[in-house]
Amino acid sequence: MNITKRVSTKIAMIGLAALLSTVPLACSSASATAAAASSAKAQSNIKLTINGQEYSPSSAPLMHKGTVYLPLRDVSELLGSVVFWNAKDNNVTMTYPNRVISMKLNTSTAMMNGKTVKLDSPPFVKNGRTFVPVRFFSEAIGASVDWTASSKTVSLTQQSLYAKGGGVNITIWLNKKTGDVYFAHPFEADPVHVGQLEIDVKEFLDITAYSMPSEQHSYIIRVEDNYGEPHVHTDVYTAMIKDNQLVKQSKAYYFQRYEKNALLDHDGNAVLNDGKQLTIIDQEGRIIQEYDLPKLTGKDENHSVLAVASSYLLIRPNLSGHLTLINLKDQSATLLYQELLSGVEREYAEMNDVPYRGDDLVFMGEAPDGSLQFENLSPLGSKDKKYTYKLN
Repeated sequence: MNITKRVSTKIAMIGLAALLSTVPLACSSASATAAAASSAKAQSNIKLTINGQEYSPSSAPLMHKGTVYLPLRDVSELLGSVVFWNAKDNNVTMTYPNRVISMKLNTSTAMMNGKTVKLDSPPFVKNGRTFVPVRFFSEAIGASVDWTASSKTVSLTQQSLYAKGGGVNITIWLNKKTGDVYFAHPFEADPVHVGQLEIDVKEFLDITAYSMPSEQHSYIIRVEDNYGEPHVHTDVYTAMIKDNQLVKQSKAYYFQRYEKNALLDHDGNAVLNDGKQLTIIDQEGRIIQEYDLPKLTGKDENHSVLAVASSYLLIRPNLSGHLTLINLKDQSATLLYQELLSGVEREYAEMNDVPYRGDDLVFMGEAPDGSLQFENLSPLGSKDKKYTYKLN
């Protein structure tokens, strides 16, 4: 795969995280979402800016009885909060670290962290969307609000301390300065402070979270920080949360090539990788296995871990770049390109150094018979080929 294709893929992923506002996915800041919002169909004669950047939400701002109103869900989620509508109680709840706000429609008060606050004007519903007075956001999540009548412009300014992400029915907030992590499951629950991630944020963040397959209330989160020019550096932070406490964490660094590490092994245990040491942790937070990755591959460099099973590991040294199968029965190492590729494809895997060294084999999973399935994403213009490897 050429470097243009790889850079395009990274940009597409960042764009997707900004566009999907109805699911708790990764979001680095309000400015990162502004580009997504600018393509919205709805237009309004009231302009809206966040941190100096103009955009149009899917539901346009409007003037109602002399008060400027903004669409609650659209703007709240762009500012990093979660909005939940309870039709039974006719109640809207908005959550954010250290803030839980709830309100009923057509009333001029709201509850913030259990205390009553007065609104300038009552919220109301139009075309299925809840609208709130613009000043509500300064109270709700600490954003400063300014209205310029001459240009009909609402300006929201937020320091964007928190990046928001998550997964299926999970919301995660990360304080980009302190590393404090807030967690909500289900996604609209009150945020709980679970601990501090030892993180040094550089640039583009992507945050994902997964439930571990147990009844132990255990989760694993991954924070990817892509930075530099042309964004060839990636710091990957992985952490395990158990019973609303961050109990284990690791950090790995990758140059140029970055492949997402496996977060769970085949038995549902957490996988933490700092590039040199692979640690397997059960759902109680206990370390059950550790592997010295440079010792297994013979390469003194950081490694990606693509799959972890009871009988094998699939790992890739970051700089030399060859996907390696480790047979855990005898800890033997097999360079898969030597087993699967031939001709010019094999020669390329051995000799190329642009955009980086190594092969382009991708692990596709296990077949029902236990064989391992791979695809070669050929950078030479030939059709991608699929391969099967049987572990002895």
